[in-house]
Amino acid sequence: MALVEVSTTTLLFACLVVSASSQGYMGTVSTGTGILSPLTVGFGASSPVVMGAMSSQVNLTGSWSLDLRGKNIKHLDLQIFQESDMIVGSGTMTSNGASHDVAVAGSAAGDRPTIFIATFNQTEAFRLKLSASGTALAGEYDLLSADGVRESGTITGSVALATKQSSPTVLGTGTNPSATSGAFVGATGASSTE
Repeated sequence: MALVEVSTTTLLFACLVVSASSQGYMGTVSTGTGILSPLTVGFGASSPVVMGAMSSQVNLTGSWSLDLRGKNIKHLDLQIFQESDMIVGSGTMTSNGASHDVAVAGSAAGDRPTIFIATFNQTEAFRLKLSASGTALAGEYDLLSADGVRESGTITGSVALATKQSSPTVLGTGTNPSATSGAFVGATGASSTE
């Protein structure tokens, strides 16, 4: 009889260990992106665990005005749209009194957008590496043309952020008496005087 109790106890203990280990409670924390250092519960000292850099995505949708200073000064007026980390837009580039239409595409990581600008009817491409602080933009650029001309320089500028235009959404036209007069419990009685 004692052998059966020991076997049952051992079997029960083994089942509990397997169950607990399959849930990830064996001193480690599984986050879905990796396993953190073992945790000790009940002691006064702890050390912070860094999971990665916090990044807040800045939305830079709006009108951009940029000055590129290199071999020649170029001015860009751009209309930019940003959705998540993708950037797209168009505008004009003015250099030496001539104006050219441009197309814009790029991406942003936090407050650091990188955009590519291509001129229409010319074979030039620009890469702009920017950082944004409020409405100020600054950074550096590289230019490559089809005839092998390379140029680099600095960028300063600003962005007039677009305000998100949204209208209220009407969800329905019915009324809910409990929403305006409190909770309703029980029956109502009409008062009538005859």
